[in-house]
Formats: sequence, structure tokens, C-alpha cells
Amino acid sequence: FTDFNMLERDERVNLYYTNNTDDLLKADIILLPGTKSTLDDLYELRRNGVAQAILRAHREGTMVMGICGGYQMMGREICDPEGVEGSLTRLPGLGLLPMQTVMQKEKVTRQVCFTLAGATGAGQGYEIHNGTTLPVEGEIYTPFTRLEDGTPEGSMSGSRCVGTYIHGILDNPSVIDWLVAPYAGKKAISSPDYAAYKEEQYNKLKISGETYGLSPNLYAKKLAQKSHLKKPYLEHDQAKSLLLELSKQGTNLNQIAKKLNQFDRMDNQDKELIEDLR
Repeated sequence: FTDFNMLERDERVNLYYTNNTDDLLKADIILLPGTKSTLDDLYELRRNGVAQAILRAHREGTMVMGICGGYQMMGREICDPEGVEGSLTRLPGLGLLPMQTVMQKEKVTRQVCFTLAGATGAGQGYEIHNGTTLPVEGEIYTPFTRLEDGTPEGSMSGSRCVGTYIHGILDNPSVIDWLVAPYAGKKAISSPDYAAYKEEQYNKLKISGETYGLSPNLYAKKLAQKSHLKKPYLEHDQAKSLLLELSKQGTNLNQIAKKLNQFDRMDNQDKELIEDLR
């Protein structure tokens, strides 16, 4: 759910994740995230009553926004004639947008810049999806955004129902301001600058990794793996020399770094080697 990181930091928003139908009926805005299995997940939403709760909430005034797979679900139907996702070949969508999706084997992956009516300035994001979503023939179509080349993107129906393929669209402060404006009252709070926030966090990661003699990428990998990090006994230059020497012997660098940072888990031979270099 990285599409919602910025919302989690916005003081105007009380963000929560749920599939509880009662919780959905209390929300001002329902966000349908992306998914790797749109048809299977849509089938599950119908089975567990969430789809019906979303439709009821929308009828009662809740805004609904779908991103990528969530956008596909909001249309009239999703077809998968080639079985790209699995055995389900067709399901009716939620019917909130006058769109229909056909799954395709070729995946769209691209960076995009866009403009949004009612929001200031251009925004940035990216697309990564299977399938093409087009307006239902004969229906009135209103795009949600326009790409920098003028291509219409996404769909909206009134002011309370929108869908888009653009991941990262909610990293753009102007889009957040547009989204929450009807519900935020008179709070004079602007959206946080998510690009600046990410840069700040990366710098913190870089500094923290350097205290262990690790690159930001390797340090982040270890944090993700919940590895036990122990402040190294070696100075940074010594650690680099040891890594270089061991790498010449064909030892995997990740294994070396792991041992350097888990000294208490080394076998006796490795401990002696480190002790000799202290």
C-alpha cells in the first residue's frame, strides 16, 4: 500500500485499512488499491460483502477512488479472454464508472506526468499494469487526468467517483489537497512534501548504514530482512579492506557483510580472523 504513504503523514486524514463492511460505511473516502489478481480479488469482494458495502456507501455520499486494479474493478466489467490472470474469464465490475477492461499479456510500465482539473501544477507517477481500460460505447466519458501529451487518462463520474492507473498519484500534494478539500473543513494545513520526505529518509538511511560500513541499499535490505545489526568492531576503512580481500577469494559480499554485522554468530575460525584484524 505504498500509494498511501503520504496520506498516513497528512494531519487532515485518519487513514485505516479494513475489509469490515461497517467500517466502510463510516468512511468519507474509500480507496481501492492496486492488486496483482484483479479478477480473483473482485470475486472475493463480492463474496465477502465488501463490494455491496462500497456501493451502499457511495449511494450515501462516500467518495470512491480506485488506483490501477482498483480502477479496473470500478468499471462495468473485466474480461480476461486469454487467461492472463487465471481461470476467471469475465466478471461484472462495481459499475461505478462507464469503463470496461480487457486483460492483455503485455504489461504497461512507464513513468508519466499529468495534470488534474481542479489541482494546481503538473503531477508525476508511474503505471504498471496488465490490461486496457476504455469507455463503454455510447456512454459519456470524463477523464480524471490528462498526460503531458494530451492523452486522457483514468475516469471520473461526478465529483465522488474517480479511477486512475497512475501509482504515486497520491504522492502529489496538489492531488491530496483536491481529494480531501470537501472533507477537511477549514483546517489550514497543507499536504506534506513527500518528495522531500523521501529524500530526507534516504539521507538518514545512508548515514545509519555508514555507521555499520554498509551501503544504503544493503543496509535497507538488512532492515527489510529484520537482520540483527551489531555495530562493527572494525573501522570503516578496515571493513572495506576485509570485504575486498574476501571477495577476491570468491566469498559472497552479502554473506561477508552479514558476518561482519553478526559477530556474535560467527564460528571460531571467523572470529579469530576478525580478532587478528582488530
